[in-house]
Amino acid sequence: MRRFAAVLVLATLPLAMPAAAQDALPDLSGVDAALSSEVEVTRQIRAQITPRRSTSISAPMTGRIVEIDLRDGDRFETGRVLVRFDCALPDAQLARARAGLEKRQSVHEVNKRLNKLGSVSTLELQVNAAEVAEATAEQRLARTMVERCVVAAPFAGRVGEVAARQYQFIGEGQPMLEILDDGDLELEMIVPSRWIAWLRTGHRFDVAVEETGRTYPAEVARLSSRVDPVSQSIKVYGRIVGDTSDLLAGMSGSATILPPERP
Repeated sequence: MRRFAAVLVLATLPLAMPAAAQDALPDLSGVDAALSSEVEVTRQIRAQITPRRSTSISAPMTGRIVEIDLRDGDRFETGRVLVRFDCALPDAQLARARAGLEKRQSVHEVNKRLNKLGSVSTLELQVNAAEVAEATAEQRLARTMVERCVVAAPFAGRVGEVAARQYQFIGEGQPMLEILDDGDLELEMIVPSRWIAWLRTGHRFDVAVEETGRTYPAEVARLSSRVDPVSQSIKVYGRIVGDTSDLLAGMSGSATILPPERP
């Protein structure tokens, strides 16, 4: 009988627990606000400023540099001579090729007249024509080697690094200059891949650059064509809207990217 009474008392205890436990539970009214704040923090994305156009200028030929007067940070315009090589040997080879072409053309012209008189066979005339074509190709090759003596800027920009020096003898393919177009900068960011559900080209955001201490308006220019399956992220490229004269490639900061407001 006593055992039955004890079981009956224990069975009734859970019925009274919820009302008493509610008073002991902590206040969770701020949880939603905290989670919302955490979501906002995750919208702060690291961004790096990079040039859209940059390249490494390598030596197009083996030879001695006679002119390379640009230094790190110097500006240049499209078509400016960046590097000039000693071109004495290629110039001589071009002159010889021109002379050989003129000789073969003269022989071919004489043989064409003789062929009309029946003094030269058709086969010999065809051989002369082939020799003219061969000499023409040799002249074109020699002219190409001369053109390689001068390296011109493919676009306007600034020098990023100088790896060669004047009077230095270098081999073909050896790095000489790093150049970049500082007038066309873009932002590189890595964002969670789930953002592509709402992140589109033209989406506006702000980016705070640490080096200048300023915040700039920007917009999404394009999204990468693939998602990293390991980190579940995607690379996003943006452009700064407005003046970028105080920005340099390599600067970085934080981009605040918020989803569009729902109607």
